[in-house]
Amino acid sequence: MLSLRICGSSPSPVASARSHASTQPGPHRLVLALLALAVAIGAASTVEAAPRRAKSHAKTKHSSRASTRAAAKAKADGAGGALAEGKVAVFAFQGEDTYSVRDHVIQALTDRGIKVEAAIPPVDTTEQYRDMGAVMNLAAYVHGHVKELPADHAVATIVIRSGVTGKKLTSVTFTGYRRGLPYDVEEKLWQRLGPAFRRACVEATKPRPHHNKPMVIEAGTPL
Repeated sequence: MLSLRICGSSPSPVASARSHASTQPGPHRLVLALLALAVAIGAASTVEAAPRRAKSHAKTKHSSRASTRAAAKAKADGAGGALAEGKVAVFAFQGEDTYSVRDHVIQALTDRGIKVEAAIPPVDTTEQYRDMGAVMNLAAYVHGHVKELPADHAVATIVIRSGVTGKKLTSVTFTGYRRGLPYDVEEKLWQRLGPAFRRACVEATKPRPHHNKPMVIEAGTPL
């Protein structure tokens, strides 16, 4: 008779194959695992690269700011040097009680380190102003007019003319009590005319073109 072994019998080949297949990952599972690994590696690279780009951007921005500050400082130093070397002619003002206003204008300019020529007489034309500025190395001219108004008031008009071109640059008007007007002009002159003086002084440091030919005097027939 044929006897069957139930207890302690070894598994059949079909059962072993099925058990082995269930424990081994299938091809699709292997592909999914590889894709997950690739995504994880890419995310790590992105996280690592982001701080590097941020640091590089911050370094570039800091360098740009430093360059801007250096350029602004150099520009300010150049303007300050031009003011220290600048020379301005201040003519006599027209109108009544003009000497006190003119004196306070001169004081406001000298307080800024500008050399003032107060004994030069005015000329007539733009070309003459230009030529005199080239000969005397003048950065600008200042002239003005003071007019008395009713109720003890006065108005002062101050004009700046370029020593390089001889042309008018700008003008300002001050109005107030006649006795306090000179002090008001001295206090507020640079606030209102400082940029024009700076431009004139910087322009005067550049080489000036020769507009007129040198004067030749005929002294007689050469021997």
